Amino acid sequence: MINLLCVALLSTSVLADAVTPGLEIAFSLERATQGISISANGRKFLSQRYSTTNSPQIVELLDDNSTVLYPDVAWNSYNASDSNSDPSLSFVDVDGARLGPDGRYWVVDGGTTGVNGSSKLVGVNLTTNSVDKLYYLEDIQGPYVGADDVRFSKDTEVAYLSDISNALMILNLTTGHGIRVLSNTTSSMPYSPIAYNGTWVPGSDGAGSFSWAGLDQIEVSPDGKYLYYQACSGGLYRIETKYLNAALHDPTLAANLEDYTTRFAFTPSTGGTTIDADGNIYVSDTQTLSIWKVTPEGYTSIILQDDRLLWTDLMWITADKKLWLPASQMRPGGDGLMAAGPNYIFTYPIDAGPSPIDHA
Repeated sequence: MINLLCVALLSTSVLADAVTPGLEIAFSLERATQGISISANGRKFLSQRYSTTNSPQIVELLDDNSTVLYPDVAWNSYNASDSNSDPSLSFVDVDGARLGPDGRYWVVDGGTTGVNGSSKLVGVNLTTNSVDKLYYLEDIQGPYVGADDVRFSKDTEVAYLSDISNALMILNLTTGHGIRVLSNTTSSMPYSPIAYNGTWVPGSDGAGSFSWAGLDQIEVSPDGKYLYYQACSGGLYRIETKYLNAALHDPTLAANLEDYTTRFAFTPSTGGTTIDADGNIYVSDTQTLSIWKVTPEGYTSIILQDDRLLWTDLMWITADKKLWLPASQMRPGGDGLMAAGPNYIFTYPIDAGPSPIDHA
């Protein structure tokens, strides 16, 4: 562990000199991209959240490198200043977005506190290109909106949603019943502010404040046995999904899930994660602009570093064993975000394809 910590604390200036063979630019985009999902037949979907001037949006990336709003203009048309704009049927604050094992494109809309219908999980059918699954989260979430990302159980019946307000949400996709668990527990709360390139990310409470984010990144093991999760500041935990699924119908178990959690691996302040078919988790390090690999045994290593990996967020793995890395361009600054281009999505070769239950 001492050696690991020494590696993690190497200065960015030293790591910047490292050669990163295999890292290639796949796309150069006008707008910063938080996440990418690629369907089995090659369709590419982007979540574009980080901007100082534009609202979050979902787009499909076409072969000519242009984009179109997805699933349509209406879902990407929310305007808080327009009383006729319906937050229940449009994206208010897109957070996580990804193709699920059922073949749908799932969008986590974190919403806005106090705006009814704004916090929701939206499932888009890729055949009809229309929303055919919609779950509102107001009755599950805490006093503040925080829905951030989503993963699914092996049988695709249960969705697990991270809540950066220090909790995990569990949702039965058949019945619509959901609960909020691990609220304000050690494993769901951040132990430090979010870090970026040797500094703390500024907060929204004036000079000297910092940005904190609780339970954020989540992954499910390829066999469906474990849910891995961490606060944005790092420190990876895991819990068996059988306890999470049972907690949907057992209030006593739900109230005591912390007893079934385990510290799994030391991880850094993180933008996003993904998992491969062998159960290796890839973690973006927002401090050193690098990518860590966490094995199923909990061992960690840094597999690449590049100064262009500016806040790598929602990564993706394809069948040709490529790790897709959207550099979302989020940076600390006076306005909180600096999303000026060029905005790149990179690829990097790895030794495994996607988890069979992670996405279609």
